Amino acid sequence: MQVNNISKERFEKAKKKIIKKYPGARTMVDPNGQYYVATANGRDINNLQIGQTMEAYNFEYEEDLYGFNAALNKVATIPHSDTITEAWLKTEVAIKSYHVVDRNSNKFSDDKVMKKMAKDFE
Repeated sequence: MQVNNISKERFEKAKKKIIKKYPGARTMVDPNGQYYVATANGRDINNLQIGQTMEAYNFEYEEDLYGFNAALNKVATIPHSDTITEAWLKTEVAIKSYHVVDRNSNKFSDDKVMKKMAKDFE
């Protein structure tokens, strides 16, 4: 993501939106020296779905680790950024993207797709 030509006003607008949705959000640095925006308790906002998947997974047996890995592999991850500005702008885009996907995912459920395909082949 190129952020060289992003104005300070645009950066401040993105930051304000994120802080409104996630009060206490702040910039963090990962062990590789890249930046990301975290919630007040330190969770990566861009990759909150990973934590949600981990918390929701039901471990019953030791073999469930393979299912757990498969569940994590289905979750898209957003890489961290080289600059603070990029981190905030990328987080703004991620929040919008997750909102669009959540809002529209029921329109593209497996059942609806299968019914549509069956109807098309009649």
